[in-house]
Amino acid sequence: MAARRRQAARRNWPDNLYKNGNDYYWFRNPSNGETFGLGYDFKVAAAQARVVNAELLRRKGDTGLLQRVFGGDMTFAAWCDRYADVYAERQNSPKSEQILRGHLKIIKAAPFASRSVRQVEPKEIGEWLKDNTAAVSASHTSRLRSRLIDMFNEAIAEGLLKPGENPVIALRNPKSEVARDRLTLDEFLTIVKLAREQPENVWAARAFMLALITGQRREDVKGMEFSDVKDGFLWVEQRKSQGRTKLKIPVTIGLKALGGLTIEDVIRECRDDIVSKHMIHHVRHKGTAKPGHSPKLGSFSTMFATYRDAAKVVVPEGKTPPTFHEIRSLAARLYGDEFGAEFAQALLGHKTAQMTALYRDSRGREWNEVKVQSA
Repeated sequence: MAARRRQAARRNWPDNLYKNGNDYYWFRNPSNGETFGLGYDFKVAAAQARVVNAELLRRKGDTGLLQRVFGGDMTFAAWCDRYADVYAERQNSPKSEQILRGHLKIIKAAPFASRSVRQVEPKEIGEWLKDNTAAVSASHTSRLRSRLIDMFNEAIAEGLLKPGENPVIALRNPKSEVARDRLTLDEFLTIVKLAREQPENVWAARAFMLALITGQRREDVKGMEFSDVKDGFLWVEQRKSQGRTKLKIPVTIGLKALGGLTIEDVIRECRDDIVSKHMIHHVRHKGTAKPGHSPKLGSFSTMFATYRDAAKVVVPEGKTPPTFHEIRSLAARLYGDEFGAEFAQALLGHKTAQMTALYRDSRGREWNEVKVQSA
């Protein structure tokens, strides 16, 4: 059957090039009917169509559209979808999966996403990251850069790139200054004191102390139960790692900075005349919550912010107030000073010393004593 005659205005168009009602050009592969969008620029669309038409006769050439037609390459946008499947195999936390979805949504909208993986150049990635820094922040750009590095590394593993061809490695990581302020021990103790003065919120004071003395995250403190103490140890499966990081912490360890207070002492304070399996539990009725119930996770942060503000914690200009999570940093610094960096790393459950070092950085809030050893 003969092909339908073209309109007079389209007689000079390349074969297999079409335009819809929205003036969007597209190419149809005559061998299988598969279609490919080409954008709104006629010159660009026509040029690519001519190259592919020639290849259909010669089976030669090397253009982006040609690779898409014959499956020789994968666009970076398509690789985003494949990468999501690869990432899911790592058994990440729901929070990590949520962050990934946000990153991929942003990356798919990047100008280079429509290009094949092997055609993406460092310069265009660098320009895009620079624009993101100006529009959002340097820290956000740094996270996107790390994501792209991992994506291209996985592309190398899949054979889409040759080893050593990761285009992001050569790009400098943007410098970012952390805005959140650190928490000092004096500020922390004032916050705890104020929380203890409110009988209905004594659970919050206990939560703050338990977080400091154990060095654990908010989610792990909330999940602690009295049954987790066995054979002289507090057994913790960190939720962020989905239980892959398991800690066995002696309850006899403590901090001289707290007058020798130990984990065992703080747990003992959590025991009261309320029947509850939770170390941190309501002691009075609070809305729908009954005595013995575990407070909502958000309440840990809310209570900390409430008593932090009541303590009139001074925040330097350009900084944001410390949050509940800063208790973990304070624990890292205190334990690091008293027991050493390796002990602090083990207690926090960090895989690398570099991560613990970030937590131990006081960001200029504390004075470092120059100690002189006696001969």
